[in-house]
Amino acid sequence: MIRLLPCLAILVSLLTVFATPGYAAESNVTSGDRLFGLAKVVQFQLTMNERQFAALAPASGGQFGPGFGPPRPQEEGTHRNTFGVDFPWSQCDLSFEGETLKDVGIRYKGNYTFLAAARSLKKSFKLDMNRNVSGQKLDGLTMLNLHSGVSDPTRARESLSYAFFRNAGVPTPRTCLAEVTLTVPGKYEGELVGVYTLVEQVNKGFLKQHFQDGKGMLLKPEGLQRGPAYLGSAWKAYEDRYKPEDKPTNEQKNRLIEFTQLISEATDEVFARDVGTYLEIEAFLRFIAANTLLSNLDSYLGYGHNYYLYLVPGTNRFVFIPWDLDLSLATWPAAGTPEQLVELSIHHPHAGENRLLDRLFAIDEHKQRYLTIIRELTSTCFTKGKLVEDLAAIEGALKEPVAKEDRAVAARKEGGGGGFGSSFGGGQFGQSMPPRRFIEKRIQSVAEQLAGTSRGFEPKPIGFGPPGGGFGPPAGGFRPVPGAPGKGFSPPRKDR
Repeated sequence: MIRLLPCLAILVSLLTVFATPGYAAESNVTSGDRLFGLAKVVQFQLTMNERQFAALAPASGGQFGPGFGPPRPQEEGTHRNTFGVDFPWSQCDLSFEGETLKDVGIRYKGNYTFLAAARSLKKSFKLDMNRNVSGQKLDGLTMLNLHSGVSDPTRARESLSYAFFRNAGVPTPRTCLAEVTLTVPGKYEGELVGVYTLVEQVNKGFLKQHFQDGKGMLLKPEGLQRGPAYLGSAWKAYEDRYKPEDKPTNEQKNRLIEFTQLISEATDEVFARDVGTYLEIEAFLRFIAANTLLSNLDSYLGYGHNYYLYLVPGTNRFVFIPWDLDLSLATWPAAGTPEQLVELSIHHPHAGENRLLDRLFAIDEHKQRYLTIIRELTSTCFTKGKLVEDLAAIEGALKEPVAKEDRAVAARKEGGGGGFGSSFGGGQFGQSMPPRRFIEKRIQSVAEQLAGTSRGFEPKPIGFGPPGGGFGPPAGGFRPVPGAPGKGFSPPRKDR
């Protein structure tokens, strides 16, 4: 009975969230059941002709574009990543469990991960089942993502982190592992590309699973390091930063503008009174707590990206959804070294100022609720037993596929990565902490911070230049965290 109490506590919290109008239970979810599972391995076969395979390559050859040089027009039918690389869509046939889908849309995806895999056959892909064939789906799904794991030598971080977010009660994409083979007649014949993390797409289908419908405004913000920012009253200024997935209505546009203006300009009294009418506060605090426990700084907490923002139709309030977790577990070097990030402050987990988070944490009711969520999660799903159990299951499923991939890569005599500070598979910029070590050290650090004996590591602002503070890890050391309990703190122990 005693063991059930923490589980009951988190269950009550989740029921509070999902009882809110606008949320839907997931008990009737059937799409994706053949695909997804924590340690499940599926087989994907991609087939395309030489012209289709060549069409995947960016016209620029994968070189830096806007942001690193003069702006240039974007070709129609391409996706432009953060570094200005334009990924054109091509076509392939996709086979899974004896079923073949024809003319599936396929393109490369990723920012750093694309550059790091430039000399490898194994790159990340986005698959769009009905881009060319209306209504075509795979296991009820219209879009999927194949993440190469080029930044993760363990290949396990994304699966483990997405699973934790789901266990923490955050609306989160599902995953599985996928062995991918490629056939290009005259070039490759059933060639094993490697083992991927297959990630569910955040789209209308996903939103219908987690909310009552998918007709709300879905945004994919980029470059909002200080949180949602007010950019004036004209919608045009918001399009490039907030990146709506579909054309929003005038009411939806105004709702975002009003929300950002509340965050940026409202008095403390007005902010405290009205923020709950724009934001699902409980869901947001849970989203922040999960990112914080995972020391996930390549996220809302760092560059202000790698998340979706959804305006739920039933409540007219915003919800945050996690994305791209391959650099979780203290791995993003722009914010700090692994030894620093594993000690990430639970009181100030964001890099520099974050207007929304700072203002919420300044309200004692919300700060205490956030700390209560941290305590709940560290007694339920962010425990050594649960995390190591999930990690062991993923590692067991990966063992044979990774061995096969290593043999295939050796046979192809592929070179290293793309030369952006990393070698292929070695972790971004050579920085990576073994997951079991992270789990042990992070759990201890959070416990010390909750007890008031440590204040943790507060990351400085990050960026490619002023005012972000320069690209690269901060210059070491801890900074005091206002409002943290306790008077003293201890630096990270080297041998822990």
